[in-house]
Amino acid sequence: MPEAASPFASLKITRQHLHEQIGESIQQIIAESRLQPGTLLPSERELAATLSVNRATVREALRLLQQRGLVEMRVGSGTYVRDVPQSVVSECIERFLIFGACSDQALIQLREILEPESAALAAQHASAQDLARLEALVGEIEAAIQSADRERYAAADLGFHEALAQASGNELISAILAGLEKVLHAWLLASSQHFALEKGALTHRPVYEAVAAGDAARAREAMRAHMQLSRVTLLELGRAVNGLSTHQSR
Repeated sequence: MPEAASPFASLKITRQHLHEQIGESIQQIIAESRLQPGTLLPSERELAATLSVNRATVREALRLLQQRGLVEMRVGSGTYVRDVPQSVVSECIERFLIFGACSDQALIQLREILEPESAALAAQHASAQDLARLEALVGEIEAAIQSADRERYAAADLGFHEALAQASGNELISAILAGLEKVLHAWLLASSQHFALEKGALTHRPVYEAVAAGDAARAREAMRAHMQLSRVTLLELGRAVNGLSTHQSR
């Protein structure tokens, strides 16, 4: 029987930014499920010969794919296709928020779009295990408020929103919100002296109770109320942190 054609043989490339073109083409092959997680890619030498480029160009292309979390380069073994986990998406979003020109307002607006629908979906899809975790985290948030433990509060708040997103059953929502929440967690800790913990007691439990009741409309509205409080709090924090930075730089 004739051997199956290599998926790399049909790649069409030009001479401009070769390593990027090769990386994009291999990425497309992976996206089309023509290369499964765990698959060992051809060696640099084999790919270079197939594509009529030098090995250095292939190596740059593979490093680009590794940076994107699509392949794993193992010394002495070769390059393997990775099963892209949710964390890759979350980490990319987190890096963009930290190093990009993303305003506080843009971050708040995105949360206001995603979080209420995440809560509504959680009301429809949450398992008994999801509900138990959410209830425990609400209790942890309230205990942190009672003890005025800001670090404990920030960790529990982060956990609550991530657990809610996971309970929604939508992996993309979960991945995006995980990236957002990590930045917010760091922000709360960095400016904790300006945050009134008591405000957090007002809006977490109603969200949980609506989700536990399976009431999507109520869960959505409860989260909107929580987001409204978060908007005020985060804008206050932003002004406080900016004020501190200005004062400290004088």
